[in-house]
Amino acid sequence: MYRELGSKRLRSGETITLAVVEAPDAEFDSCILTLLAHKGGAWDHHMREALSGRADALETRWYLAFMGAQPVANAMVVERHGVGILGHVFTQEAHRQKGICSAVLHELMTDFQARRGLSLLLGTGYESVAYRIYESFGFRSIREGFMGWYATSRADFEMRWFAAGEASVSAARWEHWPLVAALASFPERGGLRSSAWGIRDIANLEGPYCHFMARRAEPGYAACMATTQTGAVVACATCVPFRIGESDRAWKDTWLVDAFAHPLHQYKLAEVLGSLPLPPGKAIALAPDTDDARRAALIEAGFEREGVLAGMLESDGIPAAVAVYGRYVPSAAIV
Repeated sequence: MYRELGSKRLRSGETITLAVVEAPDAEFDSCILTLLAHKGGAWDHHMREALSGRADALETRWYLAFMGAQPVANAMVVERHGVGILGHVFTQEAHRQKGICSAVLHELMTDFQARRGLSLLLGTGYESVAYRIYESFGFRSIREGFMGWYATSRADFEMRWFAAGEASVSAARWEHWPLVAALASFPERGGLRSSAWGIRDIANLEGPYCHFMARRAEPGYAACMATTQTGAVVACATCVPFRIGESDRAWKDTWLVDAFAHPLHQYKLAEVLGSLPLPPGKAIALAPDTDDARRAALIEAGFEREGVLAGMLESDGIPAAVAVYGRYVPSAAIV
């Protein structure tokens, strides 16, 4: 759905039309995909899914600047329950340094606040030109170039959004993308959040989750989320093929399992782990040896402690061990 937001005369003398396209949309899909063709891969997969109406309840909006009938700049928001990720900020090279990016972001932020958005996350180069532009719109560094915007404050958002309460478990969907990203934007005190996604503490899941979803139909990829009645993802468990190093070749019938949760919802760890449809073979999980809740959840989910890697982590400046857990899933007992 296309909605015009206004127009702006640039310092070059040219005039742009500012608009937003909300998925699904068949009329503007080709011009959006052409403008952002450089993204490729998983990013392109998500955009095609969203534009064709296959991204479940995820809201995807492209804020565009048009010169005539052609879009020359974009900023995209993926969102659910007022919690979003800002990405794909791009202006065609011939039209840079004209103030178009700031004009697009102004309309985006005005629109986001008008629909009572709660938070936005983004990733950019720390203290880069783009970083300063985002600062001017109220974004603040969470960690270096990983930035957040909050309708109230970061502390208030965490307190209200992750409030204790009942949570139900379901298979991962596109709509969970900004929600699990919000969970990962707050500290992980154990020192290891996800081995598969390569994150130990606060991290930007914009890329990892999008790439995971693009491969979710492949054997061995699965994830479960615990979601509160207000929509917050408070616990997450994932399964991916086990790999070592940069190779895309996985070990045969071997799977890497991860789970993490907000401190107020660690009781959901065993349930999200137990809900994972593990393929036949050997499942391996790593957990900080100081993380009693995660270790207990792995045991409850059928894993056994198989070893320990001393000094692999750092917790509060002190070397800490990683416990190795394993579970064998026979071919006749797919769970």
